[in-house]
Amino acid sequence: MTFLWDGADEPAPAVRVKPRAVLRSRRGLLQVGLGGLGWLLLALLWSFTQTSPYGGSLLGLALVLVLFVIAALESTVVILVACVRGSWGVALVSLALAATAIVVATRQASQFDYVDNQYRIHRAALAELAEDYRAGRLHDMLTVPADLRSLCPSGFAYAGQEALFVQMWQNWRAESGTGLGYFTRPPTADTLIATADGDNGRPKREVGDGWWWVA
Repeated sequence: MTFLWDGADEPAPAVRVKPRAVLRSRRGLLQVGLGGLGWLLLALLWSFTQTSPYGGSLLGLALVLVLFVIAALESTVVILVACVRGSWGVALVSLALAATAIVVATRQASQFDYVDNQYRIHRAALAELAEDYRAGRLHDMLTVPADLRSLCPSGFAYAGQEALFVQMWQNWRAESGTGLGYFTRPPTADTLIATADGDNGRPKREVGDGWWWVA
């Protein structure tokens, strides 16, 4: 005979809880790492394409664009999988990394396009200025030609022993600036020239015909 209280002391069956990939677990860290791997590779490729002769080339831009799409898709998959599994920490961290990477990438791309576009617009005037510099007709601070005033609103331009520099932008205190520098010889990693009254910059990449973007 079986009584109702006979099973009272029996342990309740264990309830299996589906494991979640919390952020501090190995799986969570792996998922975050996979989500950020594409953006890391994109940053490395972007840095590589800034050096001559790849800076501004169609091949370099195409590679950056393809890797950007792959990184965005990879992050999207990681975020969706994390949401389905209830790994909210992984999803939030991956989303934050992706959003930061996209903001930085778009800002860099817009700056990249702006510099190249300005160079193309003023290419003829810059070529004439470079010719005068090579001929030794330019010295110290320069009066910006009329056809370059839209490129150099501040009027800050000079011809030095190492480079000819035309400023494109400066902050309101004139303490920081960027622009285009012309070098008769390719600059090195140690090349440093004045980009504003209180700032120095280094050549980042060649935009064409001996002119480099300096920042």
